[in-house]
Amino acid sequence: MTGVLGMSSMERIQGIPKVSVIMNCLNGAKYLREAIDSVYAQTYTDWEIVFWDNASTDNSAEIAKNYDERLRYFRGEEIVLLGKARNWAIEKARGEYIAFLDSDDIWLPDKLKKQTDLIENNLEIDFVYSNFIIFDMEYNKRTAALKGKQPEGYVFEHFLYRYPVGLLTAMIRKEAFKSIEGLFDADIKFSADYDLFMRILYKSKAAYIYETTAIYRIHSDMDSIKNIKHFADENTYIINKLKYMDENIEGRYSKAFRYCETQVEYLRGKAHMANGELKEARKHFAPYKIVNLKFFIFYISSHIPARLWFLLRPIWARGAFR
Repeated sequence: MTGVLGMSSMERIQGIPKVSVIMNCLNGAKYLREAIDSVYAQTYTDWEIVFWDNASTDNSAEIAKNYDERLRYFRGEEIVLLGKARNWAIEKARGEYIAFLDSDDIWLPDKLKKQTDLIENNLEIDFVYSNFIIFDMEYNKRTAALKGKQPEGYVFEHFLYRYPVGLLTAMIRKEAFKSIEGLFDADIKFSADYDLFMRILYKSKAAYIYETTAIYRIHSDMDSIKNIKHFADENTYIINKLKYMDENIEGRYSKAFRYCETQVEYLRGKAHMANGELKEARKHFAPYKIVNLKFFIFYISSHIPARLWFLLRPIWARGAFR
């Protein structure tokens, strides 16, 4: 039997790669070659790149087409939201495992080997994630994204409290997609990976690799920096989606969902802070200022004199989405 997310035994015999690397690109030429080269530099070699060009107008296509047949190039006729473009790319994927790399990020050479070794030897695991480096290009600063041990096994509840997954580190058993309804939600612009992964992890087990396997760039062109104000609305939408996955989920994780709702207020407050709207930010932080330390810190920060805040705002806003 075959299908969008399956393959026949005959296809496997004919040399279908084990891992499909989903790479979506919209005018990403600036960093693209370095991203693709980091896949070609992998010590694990049984992979393909499914490259989806989201109607780029720069020379991204020229760069991508300069590689061999292991990079399979596809192009959309018009620009669509990233979730929809990723879905189209996944439909072209032939591997047993799906991994993701955006056109401005980098994999370290052993990324695929470490993850395939783990998932191949643990059949109960559908989802692998790992540590990664955050590279702030403006300040030439590199820091590890995660510290200490991270949740493994059935992690859904843990991730409602704190979501540690960087898309560029995720590897997913393709069979796991069959247990959920739909892939990336095409209506979500910035957090579609959170929505998809949480739906998978409601039913599937995860494993974590402590070593860093990738480098995530922070630069001024990123949508996550330009559009922090939309994160709260998207998180509200996703939380409500998760609550309706089954009739018992909201009661089972009621405390965790309440925590998520406080985080939405946190995001709304941060968005106002990033725009220098200190009074509006204070309204979101004030109800929780004695409950949570970070709310207290931001509440106090919202009282900084306006003249000083406008000097500090560019530095603060750059890291506000983390």
